[in-house]
Amino acid sequence: MFRRAVPVLVLGLAAALTLTGCGAQDSTGRISVTVSSNEANHAYEVRVSVPNGRLAAHQRVFAGGTVDFAGVAVGKVTVRADGLCEQTATIESGQVTDVTLRSTGC
Repeated sequence: MFRRAVPVLVLGLAAALTLTGCGAQDSTGRISVTVSSNEANHAYEVRVSVPNGRLAAHQRVFAGGTVDFAGVAVGKVTVRADGLCEQTATIESGQVTDVTLRSTGC
């Protein structure tokens, strides 16, 4: 009986730690991207890329609009939209990073 109870107890403990996260920090963050209201009034494809060039998120937004992305890897990212100056930002866990894209000041 005892030999059977130990593996069940270990398995139960492992499952509980996995489900609760064992206090692990989330390695993703959020970024809010605004396209300046001074830009041409058409849809812009906003793209967020991580340092290795992989696309982390993308969405369309009109001039003056804001899009929010969650689940972006913590660290440096590049935010782009066609015809607008690209911006570099740092994503931090538990915080929202704000970026505004515009066509001037590149």
